[in-house]
Amino acid sequence: MFKKGKEFFRNFLVWLYVILTVPTFGLFSLIIRKHFWAYIWCKGLLKILGIKVEVIKNKELPKGIYIFMSNHQSQLDIPVLEKVLKPYNIRFLAKKSLFKIPFFGWGIKALGYVPVEREDPREGLKSVLACIERIKKGFSLVIFPEGTRSPTGELLPFKLGGFIIPLKSKIPVVAVSIWGTRDILPKGALWFRISSRKKVKVYIDEPIETKDLSGKDKERLAQLVRERILRGLEIIKKEEEVE
Repeated sequence: MFKKGKEFFRNFLVWLYVILTVPTFGLFSLIIRKHFWAYIWCKGLLKILGIKVEVIKNKELPKGIYIFMSNHQSQLDIPVLEKVLKPYNIRFLAKKSLFKIPFFGWGIKALGYVPVEREDPREGLKSVLACIERIKKGFSLVIFPEGTRSPTGELLPFKLGGFIIPLKSKIPVVAVSIWGTRDILPKGALWFRISSRKKVKVYIDEPIETKDLSGKDKERLAQLVRERILRGLEIIKKEEEVE
C-alpha cells in the first residue's frame, strides 16, 4: 500500500513537472539554443521518478562523434539516453509530427533535433542531408532503427533508411541496448510503474567503423547492429539473473 501511494505521488509530481516546465523550457530553448536545456529537463524527470541508470560498457568509449543506434522500448529511452550520452553532444531523430506540438516541438527544433518523415522519399532525403549537416557541426546522432517502440520488449525488424546516414558520413556506429524502461512505462501508457522497478540498464558496445563500407552495405550494417544490440540485451539479462 505504501509503495502504491508513493508511486501515485511521484506520478502526480511528474505530470505537474511536465505541465509547468515544457512551456518554459520550450521558450528558453528558442531564446538560448543550447542543448543543456534538454539535458536538465531529462535529468529532472528521472530524479522525480527516482530512476537509477546503470551503464555497462564493453570498453570505454572515447569522446568523439558517433551515430548511436538503440533498441526502443519506451518514451523513457530518450531521457535515459540524454543522461548516459551527455559527453557526446547528441541529437535525436524524431517523428516530424512531434515538431508541431506547441512549445515542445518548437524547443526540439531549436535544439537541432532532426524531423523524420518515413512515408515520403523526398522528405527522407531531406532528413539524411539534415543529419549530415548536424554531424558536420560536431553533433552525434541517436537513431532508433526499429522506428517505433516495441510493445513486447522484443527487438522489432529494422527500418533500413537510417543506415544510409553512417554510410554516407563515414561516422562510426555504436550499438546501444536499453533494458527496464518498458517495465516502467510501456508503449501507450501514461502511468509510470515505479513501484515494481526503478533501475534501468544501458549497455554501450564498441564502435563499428564505416569508412570501408558503401551504400551497398546497408543490410550488412543493419544486421551487425542488430546482433550487437541483442548481445547487449543478453549481457544485461544475465546480470539481472545474478542480482
